[in-house]
Amino acid sequence: MAARTRTRAAAARPAAPAASPPDTWAWAAPLLVGLAALLAYANSLGNGFVWDDYIILTRQLVVFRSAGDVLAPPRDIPQFSPDYYRPVTVATYLLDRAVGGDRPFAFHLSVVLAHSATSVLVYFFALQLLSLPRGHFWPRGRAREGAQGGPPPWAGALTAGALFALHPIHTESVAWAAGRADVLATGFLLAALLTHGRARSSWADSALVGLCTVGALGAKETAIAVFPLMLLRDVLVPPVRQLGVADWARAYAGPLAGGAAYVLLRSNALGEMVGSAPGALAAGARTPLDLAGAVGTYVEKLLWPVGLSAYIDHIVTGPLTIGLALLLVAGLAAAAWRWWTAPGEGVPLFALSWLAITLVPSLAILWKIPDAPLAERYLYLPSVGFCLFVGAVAARVWEAASLPIRRGLAAAVAIVLLAAAVATVRRNPVWHDDIALWEDTERRSRISGMAARGLGTAYQQAGRAADARAAFERALTRRNTASGLLTIHNNLGTLAMHEGDYGGAQRAYLAALAISPDSADTLFNLGLAVLQGGGQSREAARAALVHYERAQRLNPHDPDIDAAMAQAYDLLGDRAAASQHARRALELGARGPTAESLRALLSR
Repeated sequence: MAARTRTRAAAARPAAPAASPPDTWAWAAPLLVGLAALLAYANSLGNGFVWDDYIILTRQLVVFRSAGDVLAPPRDIPQFSPDYYRPVTVATYLLDRAVGGDRPFAFHLSVVLAHSATSVLVYFFALQLLSLPRGHFWPRGRAREGAQGGPPPWAGALTAGALFALHPIHTESVAWAAGRADVLATGFLLAALLTHGRARSSWADSALVGLCTVGALGAKETAIAVFPLMLLRDVLVPPVRQLGVADWARAYAGPLAGGAAYVLLRSNALGEMVGSAPGALAAGARTPLDLAGAVGTYVEKLLWPVGLSAYIDHIVTGPLTIGLALLLVAGLAAAAWRWWTAPGEGVPLFALSWLAITLVPSLAILWKIPDAPLAERYLYLPSVGFCLFVGAVAARVWEAASLPIRRGLAAAVAIVLLAAAVATVRRNPVWHDDIALWEDTERRSRISGMAARGLGTAYQQAGRAADARAAFERALTRRNTASGLLTIHNNLGTLAMHEGDYGGAQRAYLAALAISPDSADTLFNLGLAVLQGGGQSREAARAALVHYERAQRLNPHDPDIDAAMAQAYDLLGDRAAASQHARRALELGARGPTAESLRALLSR
């Protein structure tokens, strides 16, 4: 009997191949997803610095001189929101600068690689969700279930991952170096959920989930969604085996500890948990119709990413956007009913819930930043839910369809992905430089003066003074915040300075200070205008110092201010004070001709 048993086993072995084609696809698919993301954004690697990139590089990063500064940022960082606590994002900037210097290539490469990795994580997370109702996370063994009529999980996961990799809505987050916070937060959040779902019986995995949670929160505050998403995932898409109380405690110990560590670090750095940036609008200043219009606009951009804009200055509350908001609500209701009547079908509800939950933080911007209530980069994290939903639907349709319909479905998905890839590749060059960005944006902006202000500044930096002045004048005819008007008058003053009209420059700077008396940049510029207009005399130097000193008190981290003070004291004959400020300017990171003139002053 024993010999016959061994003979049967030997005869049966060749009938079961070690690896079937679907298994091969399950491992090739994530490589295709990652490669698709890299190819779609390859032309963004030639982009330069735009918009806030210069502020981050030249005015903010110079403040971070140690790991302690990253974990507890100094106060009064120029144009750094007091609400922000993003040590992971700051650390990536510092790493990029260490690797590539001040050249933009490294800053873009890191974001493209992060997006590629995040797209692969979307694939694996979709694979995990679509596999769990019938099996385990890893794809081995699922091919046999697919052969019996079930949908191969890699097909739906490939759809979700590829759509995320190529969706044009992500260009703002990936093609723009400063848009990285959403990419990093989403990547760490997915890693946390993926590890949490793979195994709940290991303290090591729980600790890894905790580290990923800290990473996500340290990249951007919106990653707080990891906690409701983790709980919702366990309820809607439960694990294969039943978990005891000890298993649940172990599973959530890591992420809760990570969240507590983040709270302690943030509170220590900011002095408070929430931050001190005041809200721009009272809670009742927006209506439910505005809220519905914002949700509908975001849904529209996910479904039809056409006419994208870097700056959205108003909320459309027409029938289309309201209808799309109601469509999302109806989809949630239908998915909830489906899950209630068929508990194994929780993936669609989880995916739509992801979209709804992660949209909530972006909706707070409606009150906080009324001049720019919407932004496409806020859809980076919510779009994961949209892509998971599309992947789940594609997998279920594939399961129920005949072979011809499956071929048609595959062709339709391929066409959509190709169209998305083309749109992404065409959109990336908009972020090449400030002129390209703001020319594209102003064409789509007719209410706010923000785009015209940005374009005027870009023209000004390019030496196109007449175009810059015309853009600023267009901006003045549109809606502007106080900070926007400050920018316009400040830049008009700088144009006058370059033309040698020092009196006109002083008038423009005084108009800017009437709007914002504590603008360090304007005070610095006014000091320059006074000094140059007075022929760099001792009297002019003495008058300019009044403005420089106020500017330094407001912004002690700007090397240009100390450099200007060194020049003024040198004109006054106070060599000790001139040397002191020259050395401080060099310590703060003065570069180029400014640094050379400071060294020449010190050598005297």
